Amino acid sequence: MRIWRFILAWSMALAALDAAPRAGAQTVALPSPASSSLDRLAQAGSFGTPLSPPPPAWDPYAPQAPQVFPSSPSPGTWAPAQAPSAISGQPGYPGYSTAAPSLVQTQNPAGAPNSLFPPGYPQQNSTFQQTMRLYQGARGSWAYLFGNGQGTSVGVNELDTTATFAIPFFHNSQVNLNHAPLLVTPGFGLQLWDGPQTSATMLADLPPNTYDVFVDTAWNPQMTPVFGAELGVRLGIYTNWDVLVTQSWRIMGRAIGTVQLTPTMVGKAGIVYLDRNLVKLLPAVGVTWTPDANSRYDIFFPAPKAAKRFTQLGKHSVWGFLAGEYGGGAWTFRRQSGQISPFDYNDVRISLGTEFVPQTPTGLAGSFEVGYVFARQLFFVDGPPQYQNLNDTLMLRLGLAY
Repeated sequence: MRIWRFILAWSMALAALDAAPRAGAQTVALPSPASSSLDRLAQAGSFGTPLSPPPPAWDPYAPQAPQVFPSSPSPGTWAPAQAPSAISGQPGYPGYSTAAPSLVQTQNPAGAPNSLFPPGYPQQNSTFQQTMRLYQGARGSWAYLFGNGQGTSVGVNELDTTATFAIPFFHNSQVNLNHAPLLVTPGFGLQLWDGPQTSATMLADLPPNTYDVFVDTAWNPQMTPVFGAELGVRLGIYTNWDVLVTQSWRIMGRAIGTVQLTPTMVGKAGIVYLDRNLVKLLPAVGVTWTPDANSRYDIFFPAPKAAKRFTQLGKHSVWGFLAGEYGGGAWTFRRQSGQISPFDYNDVRISLGTEFVPQTPTGLAGSFEVGYVFARQLFFVDGPPQYQNLNDTLMLRLGLAY
Protein backbone atom coordinates (compact mmCIF):
# COMPACT_ATOMS: atom_id res chain seq x y z
CA MET A 1 0.00 0.00 0.00
CA ARG A 2 2.92 2.34 0.64
CA ILE A 3 3.90 2.37 -3.02
CA TRP A 4 0.34 3.26 -4.11
CA ARG A 5 0.22 6.09 -1.54
CA PHE A 6 3.52 7.34 -2.88
CA ILE A 7 2.25 7.22 -6.49
CA LEU A 8 -0.95 9.06 -5.49
CA ALA A 9 0.99 11.76 -3.64
CA TRP A 10 3.41 12.11 -6.56
CA SER A 11 0.53 12.45 -9.03
CA MET A 12 -1.14 15.14 -6.90
CA ALA A 13 2.14 17.05 -6.67
CA LEU A 14 2.57 16.94 -10.43
CA ALA A 15 -1.01 18.08 -10.94
CA ALA A 16 -0.40 21.03 -8.63
CA LEU A 17 2.77 21.87 -10.52
CA ASP A 18 0.92 21.77 -13.81
CA ALA A 19 -1.82 24.03 -12.44
CA ALA A 20 0.66 26.82 -11.80
CA PRO A 21 0.36 29.52 -14.47
CA ARG A 22 2.91 29.31 -17.28
CA ALA A 23 2.56 32.07 -19.87
CA GLY A 24 2.97 30.70 -23.36
CA ALA A 25 3.98 27.23 -22.09
CA GLN A 26 4.53 24.86 -24.99
CA THR A 27 3.58 21.23 -25.32
CA VAL A 28 4.84 18.57 -27.68
CA ALA A 29 3.09 15.57 -29.19
CA LEU A 30 2.85 12.80 -26.61
CA PRO A 31 3.95 9.21 -27.08
CA SER A 32 0.99 6.97 -27.72
CA PRO A 33 -0.19 4.93 -24.83
CA ALA A 34 1.43 1.59 -24.82
CA SER A 35 -1.13 -0.97 -25.61
CA SER A 36 0.04 -4.52 -26.04
CA SER A 37 1.49 -4.19 -29.49
CA LEU A 38 5.04 -4.46 -30.50
CA ASP A 39 5.83 -3.90 -26.96
CA ARG A 40 4.67 -0.61 -27.87
CA LEU A 41 7.86 -1.02 -29.64
CA ALA A 42 9.49 0.13 -26.61
CA GLN A 43 7.26 3.02 -27.41
CA ALA A 44 10.09 4.82 -28.93
CA GLY A 45 9.77 5.29 -32.56
CA SER A 46 7.68 6.10 -35.51
CA PHE A 47 4.90 3.64 -35.26
CA GLY A 48 2.01 3.91 -32.92
CA THR A 49 -1.34 3.16 -31.25
CA PRO A 50 -4.35 5.34 -31.54
CA LEU A 51 -2.50 8.27 -30.14
CA SER A 52 0.96 9.02 -31.37
CA PRO A 53 4.34 9.51 -29.76
CA PRO A 54 6.46 12.61 -29.77
CA PRO A 55 7.42 14.30 -33.01
CA PRO A 56 10.96 13.80 -34.22
CA ALA A 57 11.44 17.52 -34.13
CA TRP A 58 10.36 20.06 -31.56
CA ASP A 59 10.82 23.78 -31.96
CA PRO A 60 10.44 26.14 -29.00
CA TYR A 61 10.30 29.07 -31.43
CA ALA A 62 6.95 28.08 -32.86
CA PRO A 63 3.77 26.55 -31.45
CA GLN A 64 4.40 22.87 -32.06
CA ALA A 65 5.78 23.50 -35.52
CA PRO A 66 5.00 20.74 -38.04
CA GLN A 67 8.53 19.46 -38.20
CA VAL A 68 7.56 16.38 -40.08
CA PHE A 69 5.55 18.01 -42.74
CA PRO A 70 8.19 19.99 -44.62
CA SER A 71 5.80 21.59 -47.06
CA SER A 72 4.06 24.18 -44.95
CA PRO A 73 0.50 25.28 -45.54
CA SER A 74 -0.26 28.93 -45.85
CA PRO A 75 0.06 30.96 -42.64
CA GLY A 76 -2.82 30.57 -40.23
CA THR A 77 -3.86 27.11 -41.43
CA TRP A 78 -3.56 23.86 -39.51
CA ALA A 79 -1.63 20.83 -40.61
CA PRO A 80 -0.84 17.47 -39.05
CA ALA A 81 2.51 17.34 -37.35
CA GLN A 82 5.02 14.54 -37.38
CA ALA A 83 4.28 11.98 -34.80
CA PRO A 84 6.86 9.27 -34.62
CA SER A 85 4.87 6.31 -33.61
CA ALA A 86 5.33 3.50 -31.32
CA ILE A 87 3.65 0.36 -32.25
CA SER A 88 0.87 -0.40 -29.90
CA GLY A 89 1.26 -3.26 -27.61
CA GLN A 90 3.15 -3.92 -24.49
CA PRO A 91 4.57 -0.51 -24.26
CA GLY A 92 6.45 -0.94 -27.34
CA TYR A 93 9.19 1.09 -28.74
CA PRO A 94 10.70 3.46 -26.32
CA GLY A 95 9.21 6.71 -27.31
CA TYR A 96 6.57 5.02 -29.39
CA SER A 97 3.35 3.30 -28.88
CA THR A 98 2.27 0.22 -30.67
CA ALA A 99 -0.14 1.74 -33.03
CA ALA A 100 0.37 3.70 -36.17
CA PRO A 101 1.39 7.26 -35.36
CA SER A 102 -1.49 9.50 -34.62
CA LEU A 103 -1.97 12.87 -36.19
CA VAL A 104 -1.44 15.89 -34.03
CA GLN A 105 -2.71 19.20 -35.31
CA THR A 106 -0.23 22.03 -35.11
CA GLN A 107 -0.26 25.59 -36.27
CA ASN A 108 2.14 26.49 -39.01
CA PRO A 109 4.33 29.41 -38.00
CA ALA A 110 3.64 32.43 -40.12
CA GLY A 111 6.16 32.92 -42.83
CA ALA A 112 7.74 29.47 -42.54
CA PRO A 113 9.71 28.91 -45.75
CA ASN A 114 8.99 26.07 -48.15
CA SER A 115 12.32 24.35 -48.36
CA LEU A 116 14.24 21.31 -47.18
CA PHE A 117 14.53 23.08 -43.85
CA PRO A 118 11.61 21.70 -41.84
CA PRO A 119 9.10 24.44 -40.95
CA GLY A 120 9.73 25.90 -37.53
CA TYR A 121 13.53 25.90 -37.77
CA PRO A 122 14.86 28.89 -35.86
CA GLN A 123 15.57 31.73 -38.26
CA GLN A 124 18.33 34.27 -37.76
CA ASN A 125 15.82 36.89 -36.73
CA SER A 126 13.85 34.56 -34.45
CA THR A 127 13.31 35.40 -30.80
CA PHE A 128 12.44 32.95 -28.02
CA GLN A 129 8.67 33.29 -27.56
CA GLN A 130 7.65 30.35 -25.40
CA THR A 131 8.84 28.43 -22.39
CA MET A 132 9.01 24.66 -22.18
CA ARG A 133 6.28 23.01 -20.17
CA LEU A 134 7.47 20.21 -17.86
CA TYR A 135 4.21 18.26 -17.77
CA GLN A 136 3.14 17.46 -21.32
CA GLY A 137 -0.05 15.51 -20.70
CA ALA A 138 -1.49 12.04 -20.19
CA ARG A 139 -2.84 9.26 -22.40
CA GLY A 140 -4.87 6.13 -21.88
CA SER A 141 -6.04 3.28 -24.10
CA TRP A 142 -8.18 0.15 -23.90
CA ALA A 143 -8.18 -2.68 -26.41
CA TYR A 144 -10.29 -5.83 -26.41
CA LEU A 145 -9.44 -8.93 -28.45
CA PHE A 146 -12.55 -11.13 -28.62
CA GLY A 147 -12.38 -14.69 -27.27
CA ASN A 148 -14.45 -17.00 -25.07
CA GLY A 149 -11.55 -18.75 -23.35
CA GLN A 150 -12.54 -22.13 -24.75
CA GLY A 151 -9.85 -24.17 -26.49
CA THR A 152 -7.55 -21.73 -28.28
CA SER A 153 -10.12 -18.91 -28.51
CA VAL A 154 -8.21 -16.52 -26.22
CA GLY A 155 -9.71 -13.19 -25.21
CA VAL A 156 -7.51 -10.32 -24.00
CA ASN A 157 -8.23 -6.96 -22.37
CA GLU A 158 -5.34 -4.49 -22.68
CA LEU A 159 -5.38 -1.30 -20.61
CA ASP A 160 -2.58 1.26 -20.61
CA THR A 161 -1.94 4.70 -19.19
CA THR A 162 1.05 7.03 -19.51
CA ALA A 163 2.09 10.57 -18.60
CA THR A 164 4.85 12.49 -20.41
CA PHE A 165 7.32 15.10 -19.16
CA ALA A 166 9.74 17.20 -21.23
CA ILE A 167 13.22 18.09 -19.99
CA PRO A 168 15.73 20.35 -21.83
CA PHE A 169 18.45 18.13 -23.27
CA PHE A 170 21.50 19.45 -25.19
CA HIS A 171 19.27 22.44 -25.81
CA ASN A 172 21.91 24.56 -27.56
CA SER A 173 23.93 21.75 -29.08
CA GLN A 174 24.91 21.78 -32.76
CA VAL A 175 23.43 18.29 -33.06
CA ASN A 176 20.05 19.41 -31.75
CA LEU A 177 19.01 22.14 -34.15
CA ASN A 178 15.33 21.71 -33.31
CA HIS A 179 15.99 21.97 -29.54
CA ALA A 180 14.29 18.61 -29.03
CA PRO A 181 13.67 17.90 -25.33
CA LEU A 182 14.21 14.59 -23.58
CA LEU A 183 10.75 13.04 -23.17
CA VAL A 184 10.33 10.92 -20.04
CA THR A 185 7.19 8.78 -19.91
CA PRO A 186 6.32 6.60 -16.90
CA GLY A 187 3.55 4.14 -17.68
CA PHE A 188 1.42 1.29 -16.37
CA GLY A 189 -0.28 -1.51 -18.31
CA LEU A 190 -2.67 -4.31 -17.40
CA GLN A 191 -3.57 -7.39 -19.47
CA LEU A 192 -6.54 -9.60 -18.56
CA TRP A 193 -6.34 -13.08 -20.14
CA ASP A 194 -9.31 -15.36 -20.88
CA GLY A 195 -7.88 -18.76 -21.87
CA PRO A 196 -6.42 -20.78 -23.43
CA GLN A 197 -8.15 -23.83 -22.02
CA THR A 198 -5.78 -26.06 -20.07
CA SER A 199 -5.95 -29.86 -20.38
CA ALA A 200 -3.74 -32.84 -19.64
CA THR A 201 -2.09 -32.46 -23.04
CA MET A 202 -2.27 -28.66 -23.31
CA LEU A 203 -0.58 -27.05 -20.29
CA ALA A 204 -0.88 -23.42 -21.39
CA ASP A 205 -1.99 -22.29 -17.93
CA LEU A 206 -1.74 -18.54 -18.35
CA PRO A 207 -2.35 -16.33 -15.31
CA PRO A 208 -5.61 -14.31 -15.25
CA ASN A 209 -3.63 -11.05 -15.49
CA THR A 210 -0.20 -9.59 -16.15
CA TYR A 211 1.22 -6.11 -15.56
CA ASP A 212 3.66 -3.64 -17.11
CA VAL A 213 5.43 -0.94 -15.09
CA PHE A 214 7.97 1.03 -17.10
CA VAL A 215 9.79 4.30 -17.71
CA ASP A 216 10.27 5.33 -21.31
CA THR A 217 12.68 7.95 -22.64
CA ALA A 218 12.77 9.41 -26.15
CA TRP A 219 14.90 12.01 -27.92
CA ASN A 220 14.33 13.07 -31.54
CA PRO A 221 17.05 15.55 -32.52
CA GLN A 222 17.46 17.17 -35.94
CA MET A 223 21.21 17.10 -36.50
CA THR A 224 21.19 19.02 -39.78
CA PRO A 225 18.38 20.40 -41.96
CA VAL A 226 18.43 17.03 -43.77
CA PHE A 227 19.51 14.40 -41.21
CA GLY A 228 17.87 13.54 -37.90
CA ALA A 229 17.30 10.66 -35.50
CA GLU A 230 14.58 9.01 -33.43
CA LEU A 231 16.08 7.46 -30.30
CA GLY A 232 14.46 5.78 -27.32
CA VAL A 233 15.01 3.40 -24.41
CA ARG A 234 12.48 1.72 -22.14
CA LEU A 235 13.12 -0.08 -18.86
CA GLY A 236 10.30 -1.98 -17.23
CA ILE A 237 9.00 -4.92 -15.22
CA TYR A 238 6.64 -7.33 -16.99
CA THR A 239 5.12 -10.03 -14.80
CA ASN A 240 1.95 -11.12 -12.99
CA TRP A 241 3.44 -9.97 -9.64
CA ASP A 242 3.38 -13.51 -8.33
CA VAL A 243 7.05 -13.66 -9.27
CA LEU A 244 9.83 -11.15 -9.78
CA VAL A 245 12.91 -12.64 -11.37
CA THR A 246 15.64 -11.47 -13.75
CA GLN A 247 13.51 -12.34 -16.79
CA SER A 248 10.76 -10.02 -15.47
CA TRP A 249 13.00 -7.02 -16.26
CA ARG A 250 13.15 -5.96 -19.89
CA ILE A 251 15.03 -3.25 -21.76
CA MET A 252 13.62 -2.12 -25.10
CA GLY A 253 14.81 0.53 -27.47
CA ARG A 254 14.96 2.04 -30.92
CA ALA A 255 17.59 3.75 -33.03
CA ILE A 256 16.29 5.18 -36.29
CA GLY A 257 17.94 7.63 -38.65
CA THR A 258 15.87 10.04 -40.75
CA VAL A 259 16.71 11.88 -43.96
CA GLN A 260 14.68 14.57 -45.72
CA LEU A 261 14.43 13.10 -49.24
CA THR A 262 12.10 15.76 -50.64
CA PRO A 263 10.01 18.57 -49.12
CA THR A 264 7.19 16.04 -48.63
CA MET A 265 9.04 12.78 -47.94
CA VAL A 266 11.22 11.58 -45.06
CA GLY A 267 13.19 8.34 -45.30
CA LYS A 268 13.78 6.24 -42.17
CA ALA A 269 16.00 3.25 -41.38
CA GLY A 270 17.15 1.63 -38.16
CA ILE A 271 16.31 -1.05 -35.63
CA VAL A 272 13.77 -1.68 -32.89
CA TYR A 273 14.86 -3.85 -29.96
CA LEU A 274 11.87 -5.67 -28.45
CA ASP A 275 13.67 -7.92 -25.96
CA ARG A 276 11.05 -10.66 -26.23
CA ASN A 277 11.93 -14.33 -25.83
CA LEU A 278 11.14 -15.32 -29.42
CA VAL A 279 11.76 -12.03 -31.27
CA LYS A 280 14.59 -9.85 -29.99
CA LEU A 281 15.11 -7.40 -32.83
CA LEU A 282 13.18 -6.00 -35.79
CA PRO A 283 14.42 -3.87 -38.68
CA ALA A 284 12.68 -0.51 -39.09
CA VAL A 285 12.67 0.90 -42.61
CA GLY A 286 10.43 2.97 -44.85
CA VAL A 287 9.29 6.49 -45.67
CA THR A 288 6.77 9.00 -44.38
CA TRP A 289 5.04 10.85 -47.22
CA THR A 290 2.81 13.88 -46.63
CA PRO A 291 1.70 15.09 -50.06
CA ASP A 292 -0.62 17.72 -48.53
CA ALA A 293 -1.98 18.94 -45.21
CA ASN A 294 -4.86 16.44 -45.36
CA SER A 295 -2.91 13.24 -46.01
CA ARG A 296 -0.14 11.23 -44.40
CA TYR A 297 1.28 7.88 -45.49
CA ASP A 298 3.69 5.93 -43.28
CA ILE A 299 5.01 3.32 -45.68
CA PHE A 300 7.01 1.91 -42.86
CA PHE A 301 7.80 -1.51 -41.41
CA PRO A 302 6.78 -2.66 -38.84
CA ALA A 303 3.95 -0.12 -38.46
CA PRO A 304 2.45 1.06 -41.76
CA LYS A 305 -0.37 3.60 -41.68
CA ALA A 306 -2.36 5.65 -44.19
CA ALA A 307 -4.39 8.59 -42.83
CA LYS A 308 -6.71 11.15 -44.41
CA ARG A 309 -8.42 14.17 -42.89
CA PHE A 310 -12.13 14.12 -43.74
CA THR A 311 -13.81 16.97 -41.92
CA GLN A 312 -13.73 19.42 -39.04
CA LEU A 313 -16.05 19.42 -36.03
CA GLY A 314 -15.80 22.60 -33.98
CA LYS A 315 -12.20 22.98 -32.89
CA HIS A 316 -11.26 19.40 -33.81
CA SER A 317 -10.27 17.75 -37.07
CA VAL A 318 -11.50 14.25 -37.86
CA TRP A 319 -9.16 11.77 -39.55
CA GLY A 320 -9.68 8.27 -40.88
CA PHE A 321 -6.87 5.72 -41.08
CA LEU A 322 -5.89 2.19 -42.09
CA ALA A 323 -2.99 0.77 -40.09
CA GLY A 324 -1.03 -2.39 -39.40
CA GLU A 325 1.11 -3.41 -36.43
CA TYR A 326 2.97 -6.26 -34.79
CA GLY A 327 1.33 -6.72 -31.42
CA GLY A 328 1.99 -8.60 -28.23
CA GLY A 329 4.55 -8.65 -25.46
CA ALA A 330 6.47 -10.82 -22.99
CA TRP A 331 5.92 -11.53 -19.29
CA THR A 332 6.86 -13.96 -16.51
CA PHE A 333 4.41 -16.03 -14.40
CA ARG A 334 4.20 -19.05 -12.12
CA ARG A 335 2.64 -22.11 -13.70
CA GLN A 336 0.21 -24.37 -11.85
CA SER A 337 3.08 -26.80 -11.31
CA GLY A 338 4.92 -24.05 -9.39
CA GLN A 339 7.50 -23.52 -12.14
CA ILE A 340 8.40 -19.92 -13.03
CA SER A 341 8.14 -19.45 -16.79
CA PRO A 342 8.62 -16.52 -19.20
CA PHE A 343 6.22 -16.39 -22.16
CA ASP A 344 5.53 -14.32 -25.28
CA TYR A 345 2.24 -13.42 -26.89
CA ASN A 346 2.61 -12.35 -30.55
CA ASP A 347 0.10 -11.32 -33.20
CA VAL A 348 -0.40 -9.18 -36.33
CA ARG A 349 -3.13 -6.52 -36.37
CA ILE A 350 -4.80 -4.66 -39.22
CA SER A 351 -7.22 -1.92 -38.18
CA LEU A 352 -9.55 0.68 -39.63
CA GLY A 353 -10.29 3.65 -37.44
CA THR A 354 -10.89 7.32 -36.87
CA GLU A 355 -9.35 9.89 -34.57
CA PHE A 356 -10.21 13.43 -33.60
CA VAL A 357 -7.47 15.88 -32.74
CA PRO A 358 -7.59 19.49 -31.50
CA GLN A 359 -6.47 22.34 -33.71
CA THR A 360 -4.69 23.93 -30.77
CA PRO A 361 -1.46 22.88 -29.05
CA THR A 362 -3.49 21.42 -26.15
CA GLY A 363 -6.90 19.82 -25.85
CA LEU A 364 -8.72 16.51 -25.74
CA ALA A 365 -7.87 13.96 -28.44
CA GLY A 366 -9.24 10.49 -29.00
CA SER A 367 -9.45 7.54 -31.35
CA PHE A 368 -11.57 4.49 -32.11
CA GLU A 369 -10.62 1.54 -34.29
CA VAL A 370 -11.81 -1.90 -35.32
CA GLY A 371 -9.26 -4.51 -36.33
CA TYR A 372 -8.62 -8.07 -37.45
CA VAL A 373 -5.99 -9.99 -35.46
CA PHE A 374 -4.24 -13.02 -36.92
CA ALA A 375 -0.97 -15.00 -36.71
CA ARG A 376 -1.62 -15.23 -32.95
CA GLN A 377 0.85 -17.31 -30.99
CA LEU A 378 1.90 -18.13 -27.45
CA PHE A 379 5.55 -19.06 -26.92
CA PHE A 380 6.59 -20.64 -23.62
CA VAL A 381 10.29 -20.62 -22.88
CA ASP A 382 9.84 -23.52 -20.48
CA GLY A 383 7.15 -25.60 -22.25
CA PRO A 384 5.32 -27.81 -22.80
CA PRO A 385 3.77 -26.70 -24.95
CA GLN A 386 6.47 -24.43 -26.34
CA TYR A 387 4.37 -23.07 -29.20
CA GLN A 388 0.60 -22.73 -29.24
CA ASN A 389 -1.27 -21.17 -32.15
CA LEU A 390 -4.47 -19.28 -31.28
CA ASN A 391 -7.64 -18.56 -33.23
CA ASP A 392 -7.90 -15.39 -35.30
CA THR A 393 -10.15 -12.75 -33.75
CA LEU A 394 -11.49 -9.19 -33.93
CA MET A 395 -10.26 -6.19 -31.94
CA LEU A 396 -11.81 -2.98 -30.62
CA ARG A 397 -9.56 -0.18 -29.36
CA LEU A 398 -10.24 3.22 -27.77
CA GLY A 399 -7.76 5.93 -26.90
CA LEU A 400 -7.94 9.28 -25.09
CA ALA A 401 -5.30 11.93 -24.45
CA TYR A 402 -5.24 15.39 -22.93
